[in-house]
Parts: sequence; structure tokens; C-alpha cells
Amino acid sequence: MAVVLAATVATGGTLHAGGYDTPMLYSARHMGMGGTAIGYVNDASALYHNPAGLAHTGKLSLLADFSLLLAHTRASPDLLSRDLTSQLTVAPLFLVGAGYRLSRLVTVGLGVYPVASAGATYEYPVGDATVKNRTRLVFAEASPAIAFNLPYDLRLGLGYRVTYVSLERFQGVPGAPGNPGLDFTTSGTNWAGFRLGLQWTPRPWLSLGASYRHKTTTKVTNDRGIALGMVFNDIETEFVLPSKLGLGSRADVDHFGFALDAEYTFNSQNQAYPLVGTPEATATMPLPMRLEVPNVFRWSDQVTVRGGVEYRTLPGADGTRPLALRAGYIFDGKTTNPRYPSAFGTPPGPTQVLTTGAGYRYAAWDVNVAYAYRFGSGEVTTADVNAPDNAICRFCGIAGNEPYHIRIHGLYVDVSYKLP
Repeated sequence: MAVVLAATVATGGTLHAGGYDTPMLYSARHMGMGGTAIGYVNDASALYHNPAGLAHTGKLSLLADFSLLLAHTRASPDLLSRDLTSQLTVAPLFLVGAGYRLSRLVTVGLGVYPVASAGATYEYPVGDATVKNRTRLVFAEASPAIAFNLPYDLRLGLGYRVTYVSLERFQGVPGAPGNPGLDFTTSGTNWAGFRLGLQWTPRPWLSLGASYRHKTTTKVTNDRGIALGMVFNDIETEFVLPSKLGLGSRADVDHFGFALDAEYTFNSQNQAYPLVGTPEATATMPLPMRLEVPNVFRWSDQVTVRGGVEYRTLPGADGTRPLALRAGYIFDGKTTNPRYPSAFGTPPGPTQVLTTGAGYRYAAWDVNVAYAYRFGSGEVTTADVNAPDNAICRFCGIAGNEPYHIRIHGLYVDVSYKLP
């Protein structure tokens, strides 16, 4: 499987977006309420949030979501470039999915979506030249799933995940003679992922849910590339998308809906995965040996809390209220280690997201729009990066005079179709 996305962000070797997960996805309907979904999702985005929600979608559910992230980071990539603001990253993302009820008890579905993506490019002068320091990384998934309606208003879902990872890295002067410091592309696929989900509706006005995403480790490779100014063959490294456990709830009272989700991501499963390759033979190195370039994370586990409210207004002729106004908030805990900071993603500190949105339902159609703003910062000191017991990290950022920070604007629109 190969899903191609237009824009993504990583560190010098990996993506740091509060770990690999971007807390601003999906869809427009859910992002309007702070991204809450685990307890009540009942459309095809259940393939991403909680596969048990497929059993709640009706006879047929189709969904297309488009998400546009506009991001700036500020960091210190290396000794020649402290306290820089990245160029604007424009990252168009998507989710397309479908669910179909085979019987009263069984529903199946299929979805495709990026699961982690961001982007940053720095440009800075070195002498008379301008250095470009850029990384692009994509985590994308295709997920078939099956869900079951059980007694006592319980729903159980299981999703199988095929994960595709692509990394591009460049650091140097474009078009200059000689080799740049870094110039390679790697990719790989993992076929062993899964996601579990459970939903329960104990009362017509109350929905509860739980979801679990299992850890995947994907090896990405390429036959040829440049690292540290040398030509390498058979370059490879690994990316771990860690396990995640989520709980969610929603309560509907009169015209209002209130939702709350909490997620625990096991980001400590990312410690260190070196970039490995074999230099090409040269006159000074006729028998090259396998070399490793250190890339250290040592992340900590992370808690993400989401909350949202919805107000349904403008009663329709059938007694329903087709217009919904929404607002939400996300707190995303610290996971990046200040001893091994990334200049290309989330700083070593918590981030927050403010969201708002609206939706309109007409017959079997739903249209939703949303906006989100993510912000956060974290200190990276000389004492952090020069601690005597630190491991060598060739791709980490350095201490600057200002904190690292991130600013992301998210724009979302989705269209869905449901048959009861």
C-alpha cells in the first residue's frame, strides 16, 4: 500500500508532534468539539477513532473529510541557526471511509487516512550560501474493520491497520557542488497493526466508549542516500507508532451535547532508533563497514484530554434540529525530552488546542466545518543538552536564547451520507 500525502513534518530523522500523533484530527464534526469521538462516534470516522462506532452507523455510511494544517515552529536546529522561525508549512490531510451493515448484528467498513503528519523547513545563511534544512515524514493507514451489535446496547469493533511510512530528509545548499549533509528518502510498510473499540449506551442520552491502538514498528529503507556528506547504500531506520488507550463519554441534555475524552499514549516506547547504512567504497575506505548515526528520543508517556460542547438550534419541520454549533478544548501533555529536543515539531512542553465549528443536516446528508488553533512552548537549556550522561544525538536540536514553540491553524470540512 502507498498513500501519498502532500505535506508532513518530522525531526532530523523522526516526527515530533506530541510524539508521532497529531491531536488535531479528524473530522470536521468532531474537531468542532475538541476532537472528542470515542464514546459517541457513529459515522465512518469510527475507523480512526473507535471501530465500535461502525455498529452505530446505520445501513450505509460514507464520509469524506479534508483537513488543512498551517504551521510554524520556532527552534534552534544547529549551531549556525539558533532561534529561527520555520517557513510556513502547508499540510493538506484527508480521511475517506465507508461502513456497511451486513445484518442487524454485523457492520463492516474501510478507511484511509494519515495518522501522523506535520512539516517544517528552515533556511539560514552560511557565508554567501543559504542552507535549507527540511524533513518530511508521513504515517498513513488503510484500515478495514468489523463491528458487532451485542446485547445490552453494547458495540464491539476490531480494525486491522496497514501502516505506510515515508521519510524524506535534506540539509545542505540546493544545487551546490559536492554532497549535501543529508539527502535521502526511505519508506516502508507494516502489516501487523490493529485497533479495538467498545461502546455502550446505558441510557438514550448517555454514551460511553473505550479504544485501544496497538503499537506498530515499521522499518523504512532505501538503496542509496547521503548522510553526513557521505554516500550510503542500504540506508534504514525504524519508526514506532506507540500504543494508545482512550476513554470517552457524551451526554445529551435538551438542545445541548457535552463530550469528554481522555487518551494515554505510551510514547516511552520510543527511545532510540539509529539511522544505519553502509558507505560506498572509496580509495580511502576500500572495505566500508556498516555505520550507525544516533537518533535519540527518550520520550515520556503522554496524557491528552479533550472536551467539547454542542448546541442544536433551528428546529426543522420533522422536529429535529439540523443546525449544530460547537466549541472545544484539547490539552496535550508534554512528551518530548528537553535533553533531546526536535527543531521540527512539538517543543518539550504541553500544548493546547482551541476549536470551534458548525454542522448542518439535510435528510441523509451532513456537512460540517471547523477551525482549530494549537499553541505551546518549552524551554531547552544548555544544561539540558549538555548533561554529562546524555547519549549522542546527531539529529537533535540545541539550546537557544528563546524557548522552542509551535503554532498551528487547522481548517476542516467534511461531507457524509447515511442510510438508517
